[in-house]
Parts: sequence; C-alpha cells; structure tokens
Amino acid sequence: MTHNDLFGNAKWVSADKRISSPLFRAEFTADDIKNAEIFICGLGFFELHINGRRVNEDLLVPAFSQYCYRDLSAHYTERQDKMSYRTYVCKYTLTDYLADGKNAIGVQLGNGWYNLNDTSDGDDDGDPTWTSYGELKLCYRIVIEHSNGAKTEILSDESLKCSESEITFNNIYGGERHDYSLAKVGFSSCDYDDSGWSDVSVASAPDTEFLIQTCPPDRVIRNITPVLVKDFGETSIYDCGEVITGYAVIKSKEDGATLTARYADALKADSTLDFYPSGGDGEKLQQEVFANTKAGESYFPHFCWHAFRYIEVSDNAEIVAVNVVHSDCAVTSNFESDNEVLNWLYKTYLRTQLDNMHCGVPSDCPHIERLGYTGDGQLCAEAVMLMTNSRLFYKKWMGDIADCQDVETGHVQHTTPFCGGGGGPAAWGGAIVVVPYVFYKTYGEKDAVEQYFPNMLKYIEYMVNHSESGLVCREEKEWCLGDWCAPMELHKPEPHTKSRVLIPETFVNTVLFIKQMKMTMELAEVIGKEDEVSHLPELIEKASKMINIAYYSPMTHCYCGDVQGANCLALDAGLGDEKTLQMTVDKYRDRERFDTGIVATDVLPRILFESGNAQLAFDLMTARKSPSFGYMMEQGATTLWEDWLPERSLNHPMFGALTRYLFTYLLGITQQSDSVGFEKIKIAPCLVNGMDKASGYICTEKGKITVSYEKTENKVNFIVGVPEGETAEFECGEYKTTLKESWNEFTINL
Repeated sequence: MTHNDLFGNAKWVSADKRISSPLFRAEFTADDIKNAEIFICGLGFFELHINGRRVNEDLLVPAFSQYCYRDLSAHYTERQDKMSYRTYVCKYTLTDYLADGKNAIGVQLGNGWYNLNDTSDGDDDGDPTWTSYGELKLCYRIVIEHSNGAKTEILSDESLKCSESEITFNNIYGGERHDYSLAKVGFSSCDYDDSGWSDVSVASAPDTEFLIQTCPPDRVIRNITPVLVKDFGETSIYDCGEVITGYAVIKSKEDGATLTARYADALKADSTLDFYPSGGDGEKLQQEVFANTKAGESYFPHFCWHAFRYIEVSDNAEIVAVNVVHSDCAVTSNFESDNEVLNWLYKTYLRTQLDNMHCGVPSDCPHIERLGYTGDGQLCAEAVMLMTNSRLFYKKWMGDIADCQDVETGHVQHTTPFCGGGGGPAAWGGAIVVVPYVFYKTYGEKDAVEQYFPNMLKYIEYMVNHSESGLVCREEKEWCLGDWCAPMELHKPEPHTKSRVLIPETFVNTVLFIKQMKMTMELAEVIGKEDEVSHLPELIEKASKMINIAYYSPMTHCYCGDVQGANCLALDAGLGDEKTLQMTVDKYRDRERFDTGIVATDVLPRILFESGNAQLAFDLMTARKSPSFGYMMEQGATTLWEDWLPERSLNHPMFGALTRYLFTYLLGITQQSDSVGFEKIKIAPCLVNGMDKASGYICTEKGKITVSYEKTENKVNFIVGVPEGETAEFECGEYKTTLKESWNEFTINL
C-alpha cells in the first residue's frame, strides 16, 4: 500500500534531531462516537496514549523491517544490492479510549532499529547495523464513525506540538538513560499545558511500501522474581534462574536518587557480572540509568530489551519484578519423558528460541548481534512452526527475506532485515527456498509458494552464476561459509577445545543447493509451473557428478573423509549409497557424540531416524560427552550456546533445530509424504532403549495431536489423540492400524 492508502492527507512530522525520545501531542474534539480506529506509524518505535491512557500492551512497534533505502556506500564500496522496502503500520481500535467532546493524543518515539546510530561511543567499527535510516518521525490517521454513519478523520500535521521527554538516551543494544526532572506527566491528557512545547517540523514520508502489521508484537509474557546472589553494599546481584529477554522493573528507595541496573548472562568467580558473553562492556553494555527518581515509584526501559540471567542494581533501588519480553507467539506444544537430557533439550531450546523472537524477526542471539540471520532462521523455522503459534510471525519474515534479495542478481543477504553480518550462499541465502517450503508443508498455504516462487528462481540463477563446473564456490566479497561452528575434529574421549571448521565450504554449499533445487521442483508442481524448472534436473545431475568427482572416495565410500558430518549432508542430497550410510553409522557408534556444525547437527539425526537407525540418533541426542547437549545441561546451561563450548554467546537457537525430532520421530507425530498442513496425519513413533515413557503434543492446522506411551515388560501402552473428525495412520514396528476416534488407547507387543 502507498502512504495515501493508509494515511490519506496526514503528514509525517518530526522533532529536533537532538532529542533522543521525543513526545508529540494534539487535542481534538469528537462527538456521537460509534467506532474509532487509528492507523499509526512512529519510526523507530512508538508508544501511543489517548486521554492519559496507554493504548494496548504492544511493545517495540512497529515491527523491524527493511524500512527504506539508506546509503551504505561507506561500508560497501564496490556495489550495494538493490533491495525492496516495506514499513509496518499499526491499526488499533480507539472506541473505548475516546470521549464525547475534547480528546488528546500523545505519542512517544524511540530510536529502535530505524535510528540506530544514537550510541554513546559512535559507530561500531563501520558496521552497517549502525547506519540510520533517517530522523525519528510520526504519522497517524484517526477515523471516527458516528452513529449517523458519517465519518470524521483526525490527521497528524504541523499543528502538533513536540517536546523532549525523560528518556535522554535509548539504544537497542546499550539500553536507556532517563532523567525524571524532564518528565512530562500526563502529557496525553486534555488538561495538560503544552504552551512551552515546540512546533513540529513536517518530514518526508519514507519511500517504501506500507503494510498493516499482522505479525505478533513483543509483549510482557510473564514475570520472574529474582533471587539475591550477593550484596556488595553499593550494588547487589540477582539471579533470574534462567537466561531470558526482557528487563527489570525497579523501585526507588529515596527521592532524587539515581538508580542503575546492568544485565549479563554470566557471573565471574567473584559473583560480579561477566559481560563478555553478552557483548562486552562497551557500547553494547546492557544497562539503564534513572536519574531524579521519586521514592516508591517504579522504573523500566521503554524502547529496548535485554538478554540476561543476572542483574546488578544500585543499593538505592529495589527490584519489583523481572518482565520476560519477546514476540507474543504462544507455545502450542509440550514434551515430557523419563530422559533427563531430552526434557532439558525441549525446554531449553524453546526458551532460547523465544528469547530470539523480537520485532517480527528470528535472531541469532538476543544481545551481541540481535540480527535475523538467514542461516539460523532457516534451520530452526520448522521447529518453531511445530512448537509455537508462529504462522503470522514467519509470514512476515518471509517478506523480509524477499525484500533483502538483490532484484538484479538474486543474491540473498545473510541477515534480513539487512544489517550486514557474515554467512554463505546456500546455508544462509537458501532461506528464500527453505522457509517458504517448510511454511507450506506445515500450514498448507499455497499463496506463499506463489508469492515467493519467482524469488526462488532468481536465487537459483544467482547460485549458478557463482558456481564453477557445477560447484558453488563463491559469494559476495570474502563470505562463503559452510557448516559453521563445527567442533575440533577429535577421535579421543576428551572434550574438544575450540571450534574449527574442516568440512569444505564448496562441498557444503553445493549439496545444500542440490537439496534446495529439489525443493523448488516440488513447489513448482504445487502451483503448476513445472516448465519453469525444467532445467533443474540437468543442474542437479551436473552438481551431483562434480561433487562425486571432487569429494567422494570409492575406496572408503565417504565424502571429504566424512569429516564433520560430510556423509550425512551428501546422503541428504541424494548422494552416496548404503555403504556411505553404513560408514556414517559405524563412525558415530564409535564416536558417541556430535562432531558437526550448525547444518549437519540437524541433518545427521534425521538421516539416522529415516534409515532405521533411531537408536543411534537417540544416543547422539542424549549423549553427555562433549560436544553434546548433555554436556551443556551438566554445565548448568538454561539456553543453548553459540558453540558446543561456552566460548561466546550463551543464547543461540541454531543447534536446537533438531528438537523437532522429539515430536516427528520419537513421538512420531507427522504427516504422510503427500500431505501438507497435516491433512493426512501419520503417527509413527520410534521406540528406543533409554526412554520407556514419553508424552507430548503439537497443535496443527487441523488441531491438537497428542501421543503418550509407556513400556511395561514386553508391551507398550499408547494413548493417541487426534483432532475431532480426523483419522490418523498409526505405524510402530510391525503394528499398523487406522485410528478413527479422537481418543485412542491401545497396547502393542514389543
């Protein structure tokens, strides 16, 4: 939509650029109100108040997007990709907020992602993340429907007044500083005196496509009461018991006090905060400073979130609560078993993933980078869709991926919305194929396939142009990563010491590209565009042949010496044979732990489950030798790490993509191969030694599917629930049946 479609004749307005978080207000009259709604966009973030009341509980809106063009020539001297742009507009019902007669509207803006160059220390090493899209600005249109059917519009224009607020500094990474001597209490009330406020400036509208925001906003999801770790006198350290995203609400103990709060994932040996894992103590130090406070009043940030387990507060402050904040995607799954590691994995991955869902973007980590990496995002997409109510969240993010594809070359950025960052052509850029593919398989929405199919073809063209003799060998500049964060290749029982990627990038990107071309062919059949992919079988054959020439050893039946999951990646692309599979099985039976990076860690257990080696897949997923999830658990981790060892970020979801196998293989909740949107439900649990009792459910487009089982002697007692009116094909070992009831209890022999 255009500006006029949503805002009509409303004008964009701005305040003095030196104001970090400006306030805007206006008064208007309205009578005989039947219905009222507002279309509003405040860039970067906004909070809306009507007649002294905060409108809705949404935080950090509008959603983060590729807002509009910005000049990045200082960071990319050769060329900038030509991308597409969209900006989100929020629509709220105001009927219950307005009164007959005089009314007032007040809006506060924060920098958000739009004006991220407002930092305490200047630019961050020339990172494009810190390049502003433009000045803070506001536009709104209020539409009032009267009882007689007539409509009145209240529009933002130069009649608004603006002022500084108590927020003197705000930054997504660095937190906020408030000075309450500047507070404008009741600024959105009708009786407020704004005679000392300034006139606004009329600003230019962003050159972008405007869309109504439908993806879930960030909200306060729950509260935590932290526990005191140590009182140092001037400061105290508190523990939330888990790594979360959000902020502390703190109360002042005295008038005029300056309160401080600082946040970190970890503690040092002396129980002080360790800032390194969450970004260091520079401009990414997560903190708040509240000056000139009042005794008994509570204080918290408005335009940022923090990622942390521990909080340091000054001795003149008291923590009222810790608010957990992330995108409001409800958890629609559960998993429980008698296996400690798998129970930990489910809860820990889910916490990690939710910590990394903010402003409509799935991030790599919620503190150091906070960016929508296409690598991490495509890996975890299916797990998130199965375990949470995230359809609208991913519908929005697919648009971000498409926006961040070069309209000329087909290159897909490593982060979407684009903020720089490293990656590779297939394990990152392939998100333009993988995410719409799993979205269609999960939800059955053909529209997504239609919409992004041209982007997939353009991406394939790009990959071919960056291949030599059928092998994907390069991308833009120096970036051509493959299976990232693989551990040191050891064949000893000792824990590995550091990450070291040995598997060839060209091999990884080519086998992934083969798989993505096959996905594209499958989607082409869905929308009747097979003729547009008629050239892909030849490309697949050529790439497969060259992979075998360059990386396959007939002597060992292995690819790349089966270093760091090479065999499983080849098998997943349709390469190799039974001997390749057997070499893989033998290797991991002997190794008893992962040696894989972010991609192969997800692929390996799936290959094992699908080839009848469920026991080995289970053993790897529950292993406790480092590198393993069991090792993370035993180290006290409450979120998954960026690496197999706690070397940097302690909050990265990428390794947790395989958590979906708890449902699809161990509980067996899946769908038939020709089904989408769970139209044809299939229950095929893999029974293994080491887990005698398990239960769980997911909520699909058809409804809730539940599986519970318990082994007793030589039998297994099952309880399976399927949505009302649906049937399910059940298969476990030699036992097969059709479940026609919504609730089924039965026993099978082992």
